[in-house]
Amino acid sequence: MIAPRPTLSTERRGSWITAGISLLLLIAVVAARPELLDLTARRYRTEVQVGILLLAVVFGGVCIRSFVSNAFSSLRGTGLAGWRPVITWSLYVVLAVGVLSALDINLTGLLAAGAVLGVIVGVAAQTSLASVFAGIVLLMARPFTVGSWIHLRTYLFGGYDYSGVVTQIGVVYTTVDVGGRLVRIPNSAALASGLTVTHVPIQLDLELALPPDISLPGLNQELHRRLQLGPGEQVYLRPIRLTTEGQGLLTCQLQIRSHRVLDLAQVHQAIVASSPATSPTSDPESAAG
Repeated sequence: MIAPRPTLSTERRGSWITAGISLLLLIAVVAARPELLDLTARRYRTEVQVGILLLAVVFGGVCIRSFVSNAFSSLRGTGLAGWRPVITWSLYVVLAVGVLSALDINLTGLLAAGAVLGVIVGVAAQTSLASVFAGIVLLMARPFTVGSWIHLRTYLFGGYDYSGVVTQIGVVYTTVDVGGRLVRIPNSAALASGLTVTHVPIQLDLELALPPDISLPGLNQELHRRLQLGPGEQVYLRPIRLTTEGQGLLTCQLQIRSHRVLDLAQVHQAIVASSPATSPTSDPESAAG
């Protein structure tokens, strides 16, 4: 008999339990350190101290890995996923400082050297660090999200404008799809820019008279394929009325939201290709774009 595979929720629950147990063991090892040293002969205290340090590092590392894995498991494929290495290494640094302090190891020299090194790195990487902190502000304030259509104007680009769909908000850059061209804008520039956030504009608005047996989902897929629509771009097909005279006609409203001007010939070919028999006729009520 084959055992059932664990579900995702069960695996996540097990990881949380692992993180909790590791944290409790870490606290227990650090708390029991004075008693363990008192029970150890003087000549073996150095080895015991090193063993306690290794156990604390192992338990702390398991706790951090399990915690970060669970925290970011639901964020895969999003802009927040890029922050996983930053959060992981920050927690490792906190663990190292906490363990060394708990074991009564003098960190004065290390902290002084770290402060000097931090100033040097901060000055050398001022632009990159500004983009990192700007990315944190963007993720917290959420002036736009992945899939938003934005119009951005910044003095850092000589007053140049960018309009497109946000495809990723990363650690350093925000990626925007500008007419099929991916533009990576530093987060610091995006935060300091004049910003307009709106829906993807309607480029086409038509009423179509279609055969009643046409597949609307198939037409939708064909339009997506022929027009090569990208993130944030959508096709809306809404049935309006059905006439029964003759062979019958199904009148639908077709709206296409896109950040690019559409090729009407491709739209017509998609409608013809999706028709089961005859070519449909279309009565353009209005067209935007």
